[in-house]
Amino acid sequence: MKSSQRINKLIEILKDHPTIHITTLQKNTNTPISTLRRDLMILEQQHLIKREAGKIILLKQENIEYAWLYRENKNILLKDKLCKTASNLIQNNNAIFIDSSTTCTKLATYLNNFSNLKIITNNLIVASQLQNHMNFSVFISGGLIKPYSQSVLDNEAIRFIHQFKTKYAFVSCSTIDLSGLYMADLLQAQVKREAIKQSEKTVALIDSSKFKNNQDFIKLCDLSDIDILITDKKITDTKFYFVLVLAIIYTYLTATYVTENISFITESSAGQCCS
Repeated sequence: MKSSQRINKLIEILKDHPTIHITTLQKNTNTPISTLRRDLMILEQQHLIKREAGKIILLKQENIEYAWLYRENKNILLKDKLCKTASNLIQNNNAIFIDSSTTCTKLATYLNNFSNLKIITNNLIVASQLQNHMNFSVFISGGLIKPYSQSVLDNEAIRFIHQFKTKYAFVSCSTIDLSGLYMADLLQAQVKREAIKQSEKTVALIDSSKFKNNQDFIKLCDLSDIDILITDKKITDTKFYFVLVLAIIYTYLTATYVTENISFITESSAGQCCS
């Protein structure tokens, strides 16, 4: 079993049993104790658990950025659909920014048919996947590589991104509510904020599980900073829908780029209802 699969299983067990003895956890996972301890160390370094007298305790989830290994395996098919929809925006010769979220990472797989793209990113996975594409110019920021995040962050990354002007910034977030988009990590928010500032249009890829009453306390941006929102369900909360309409300039809910259950919010079709 891959490390990411083991960690996912650990977290799912801990959600059901927030406090559990390590010997019980080993029996439930059928994992060698040495491997289990390495996986627990990863979770502990991400401040997701604490170990105390042989017990593993799941910490409160709010305001915590989960490790990449866990996040990349959540809602895989949904993330793929969001990115497939987002790729309809891109045209040859565009300069685009792709953030280091596990959602936007999937966008790299839908770029192969384009030519002469300039791709700016702080995402190690995206840079690695696209580095040998002869029709692309791939720029990756310098800075600090944050463990278990596949992200390059800090002030060096921000200064690097400031040098570019892009057509689109493709970003995601931890949660979204009436007051804006939120992150669980300050450095991630700062880098994305700079990319938003430097883009002509900002495209937010946010699945419906992230539409919550502010569970994260680091504000990424206001709703008005987003030009296009791609999500998986029609927004049935009337208040939230009309706040989006007012905040996101010239944006309305439409099915222009529907892929199965993916709904695309864009400026192309005013007046459609959210129901």
